Amino acid sequence: MKKIAVIIALAGLVLTANAQLRLDNAKNYANPRKGYYDKAKIEIDAACEEEGTKNSAEVWAWKGWIYVNLGMSDKAKIKKVCPENWADIAYEAALRSKELNVEKDADIITRNNEVFKIVAGRYIDESFDLYNNAGDDTNNYRKCIVNVDKAIKIFQSAGTDDDDIKNRIKEARFLGGAAARVLGDNDVTIRFFKPLVNAKYDKPYVYNSLIVIYQHKSDTIEAVKVAKRYTDNFSKDYNSFMLAAKVYAWANNPNKAKENAQKAIELAGSIDNDTEKSNFICQIADIYTDILDYETATKEFNKAMEILPNNPVAYMGLGRMHFNNGVDIQRKANDVPPEDMSGLYEKLAGQYKAEYEEAIKYYKQSLEANNKSTEELKQRYAEALRNLKTVYTYASKDQSELNVYEQN
Repeated sequence: MKKIAVIIALAGLVLTANAQLRLDNAKNYANPRKGYYDKAKIEIDAACEEEGTKNSAEVWAWKGWIYVNLGMSDKAKIKKVCPENWADIAYEAALRSKELNVEKDADIITRNNEVFKIVAGRYIDESFDLYNNAGDDTNNYRKCIVNVDKAIKIFQSAGTDDDDIKNRIKEARFLGGAAARVLGDNDVTIRFFKPLVNAKYDKPYVYNSLIVIYQHKSDTIEAVKVAKRYTDNFSKDYNSFMLAAKVYAWANNPNKAKENAQKAIELAGSIDNDTEKSNFICQIADIYTDILDYETATKEFNKAMEILPNNPVAYMGLGRMHFNNGVDIQRKANDVPPEDMSGLYEKLAGQYKAEYEEAIKYYKQSLEANNKSTEELKQRYAEALRNLKTVYTYASKDQSELNVYEQN
C-alpha cells in the first residue's frame, strides 16, 4: 500500500511539474521583448487544463493577459491564431482568476485589472465608432448601448477604487446615454445619466437631457432634483441657474424661479456680445411669462430690444406672452355662467381678443425681422410661424393669410 501511495504521490508531482512548466513556458513566450504570443497561447491553454494548475489564479491571470496581447498584436502570424472573441476569453479568464485569488495576491490583482481595463476600453472604442458612424442607422446606436453595458460591467469587475476606471465608467455612461437619447429611449437615458448627475459630471448636456425627459414624464420632483444638482455642480455658470429657473417655473414655484433667474442675471454680466445678451434677457422674460408676471416680462423684453432692436427672439417672446395671457382670459370668460347679465363675459371677450391681436402682431414682426441666417434662426422662424397659426385658430382667422410667410 505504501508503495502505491508513493507512486501516486510521484505521479502527482510529475503532473504538477508538467503543469508548472507549461505556465513557465507561457510566461517566457509572453515576454514583451519576445512577443511570441502565438506560442504562449498554446502553453497557457494547456496550463488551464492541467490538473496541477487549472485552479491557479496566476494561470488564469496570465491567460487573460496573453489573450489581450493576442488581440492587440498587428503581426500576421499572431492574428492568424487569435480568435475573434479574444476579448471575451480574456475577460472570462481574468474573472476566473479574480475568483480563485482568495489570498488577494497584489500582482495578480494588478494583472487582472489591466485585462479588465483593456477589454472594457476596446468595447468603448467600438462604441465610439458605432456612435460616430451611425448616421441614420438606429441599429448602430443599439449596438453602441450593448457595448457600453459590457464595458461598464467589465470595468466594475475590477472594482471602482481605481480613479482611471471610475472615469472610464463615466465616459461609457455618457456615450450610452447619448446613444439612447438619439433613439428617444428615455428610460435607458435616465439609467445612464442619473449616476453621472450624482457623480457631479462636467457636461451640461447630461443635466439638460434629464430635465427635458422628466418634464416629458411630468415628474417635477426629479426635474427639480436635477436642476438643484446642476446649479450645485456649475455654480459659476449662468446657464445652470437659467435652466433651474425654468424648472421651478414649470413646477409652479415662482419664488424659486425668480431667485434662480436673478442669480443667472448676476452671473451673466460677462456677456459682451449684443445678440447673446439680448437673447439671454429674452430667456429671463420668458421665465416671468411662465410664472404669469406679464408686467415684468414686458419690461425685460423691452430691455432686450434696447440692446438689439428688432430682435426676432424678443418679438416671438412677446407674442407668446400675449397669447398665453389671452388663453388665460378666455378660460375665465368661458367660466362665466350663461345667466350672468353683468356684462363680464363681453368684457373678458374683448380683452382676450385684444391679446390675440397683440400676439399676432408680434409673431408677424418676429417673422419679418428674422433673416434665417443661422440654423437657430431658421428653427425660430418655423416655431414663430407654427405659433402664429395657433393664434389664428384661437382667433378664428383665415390662415390662408399666412401663405406669404410659408413662401419666405
